[in-house]
Amino acid sequence: MQDNKKKSAKDSSRTITIILSVVIALILWSYVIIQVNPTKKETISKIPVQLLNVQTLTARQLAISGDGEYVVDVVVEGRRADIVKIKSEDIVAEADLFGWSKGENYIPVNVKVPSALKIVEIRSAKIQVTIEDLVALSKPVAVVYRGEFRTDTEEGDVELRPAEVEVTGAKSAVESVNEIRVYIDVEDLSADEETFQSEVIPLNRAEMPVENVKLSSDYVNVSARLLKLKEVPLTVETTGNPGEGFGVEINAPGTILIKGTQQVLKDIESVRAEPVDITKMSQSGNVILNILLPDGAALSKRNPKVAAGINIEETATKRFQISTDDILLEGLTKGKTVNTDASVITVSVTGRKQIVDLLEQGQLQLYIEVADLPAGSRTVPIKASSQVPLHSIAIDPSEINITITDTE
Repeated sequence: MQDNKKKSAKDSSRTITIILSVVIALILWSYVIIQVNPTKKETISKIPVQLLNVQTLTARQLAISGDGEYVVDVVVEGRRADIVKIKSEDIVAEADLFGWSKGENYIPVNVKVPSALKIVEIRSAKIQVTIEDLVALSKPVAVVYRGEFRTDTEEGDVELRPAEVEVTGAKSAVESVNEIRVYIDVEDLSADEETFQSEVIPLNRAEMPVENVKLSSDYVNVSARLLKLKEVPLTVETTGNPGEGFGVEINAPGTILIKGTQQVLKDIESVRAEPVDITKMSQSGNVILNILLPDGAALSKRNPKVAAGINIEETATKRFQISTDDILLEGLTKGKTVNTDASVITVSVTGRKQIVDLLEQGQLQLYIEVADLPAGSRTVPIKASSQVPLHSIAIDPSEINITITDTE
């Protein structure tokens, strides 16, 4: 029993000794840290450089190329207690632009640190600043729609206020602006005119935003609406005559798409183009048609320009003598006969030379319409059809006297 008591006393003594050793060690460590406080070096990275006297450049019509953001790294030295408390915002870096000129400049950076610290090193003690001419340029505002239009709708005219925006900045930045753009979301539009503001974005040729330029207006007022689409027949006529010995053929779309309000479109059944003057034309080609539209209607952007092909070809004329026996009696019913007072009809055809030269009489058909005509004598027109395309068919005589007799 006494042995156990002695062993327990020894263990307690050992534990107390260990605890005292730890406490003493902590006291000694605190003394070294707090009282001795050794010096230490620390690198503070990416300290922003403040640019002074920028307004003096503006007054001289100069500007900084780029974003005007510069940073430096600073190595400082001080007591550990001061070093651990330092923050990047406690360090001030400045570069003075006063007196510097156009071109590449290496401007010294002045750094200030808290009084308890000293500067050991400034990494990048000079910053490279490019100074250019300050320029201003006005550009029209372009509109781009986002989203999909319904198949029967399209955007109408857009009014922008202002329609132009002035871009100001360093010459290289301003010249990189390819377009001033606003976006309009299709889902925000309706048949009624909508007015809203849209942000203006300067874009380069790669359609990336251009930074470091100032705009005379960051927003524009937009007035826009949706219009309905309608497909209507197109009529194309010609005026004048081609050169002698030539014929003309026009190949134009049969229908086109136009747009307007529902009220405007409901009364439009067809449209026509301004007549194409073919006077003395001797060569084929394409022409852009001037479509004559009522007020309030416009061409759809799906056919913003309507073209017609003008085929000018050499023509020829050929004459045929056709017997009246070869005239087709259309509509002749059983129990009736038809007699004529002529024996030969002269038919003159004009058309493309290569067609007319090969044309045979069998490809032409003369006919008269006798359906429902009563017995007796009368004069009826002679009509003609052709198996090949021709410009004109002239018939002489153009009429014929016939006598219809009932045989039953």
